[in-house]
Amino acid sequence: MTSNATILDLFDRTADGVYTLGYRLLGDRHLAEDVVQETFLAALRSIVSYRDEGPIEAWLYRIAYRSAITQQRKRRDLPTDPVDMVDLAGAGRSDVERSVLTLELASALDRAIETLSPSLRAAFVLRQIEGLSTRDVAHVLEVSESSVKMRLARARTILRVELKGYL
Repeated sequence: MTSNATILDLFDRTADGVYTLGYRLLGDRHLAEDVVQETFLAALRSIVSYRDEGPIEAWLYRIAYRSAITQQRKRRDLPTDPVDMVDLAGAGRSDVERSVLTLELASALDRAIETLSPSLRAAFVLRQIEGLSTRDVAHVLEVSESSVKMRLARARTILRVELKGYL
């Protein structure tokens, strides 16, 4: 796994997921972009140390997770970006109502995810949003699979409480 084409392919497959992880952990678009940049620079520097102990994507997400946690420790008072508004001009009334409800639910979910501790948030985002297997999440977070399952259960319980008005 040393050719530039392969590294570019890895970037194409995982950059969006790395960004999402960074954004979900940090709550800031610009910091999430920094996580993507730092992750792939670190990966390029250390690709020779990749030991093929699991999927390379999990190795990359571990780098991204560490980068996000490092940034989070540096900046405890991170502002969150407002939800991007959808252009509703010209939309029919039902489309407008549907868009507003979708934005409201997405915003509520974002706020609820932000209430999770960093360890619960990382497990939830990697498993439920990025679709990594429990085993891969455990590898990324450097914990046991049972620990990942416990974190996911706790995260879901908290999210159910936070979103009870929407369920």
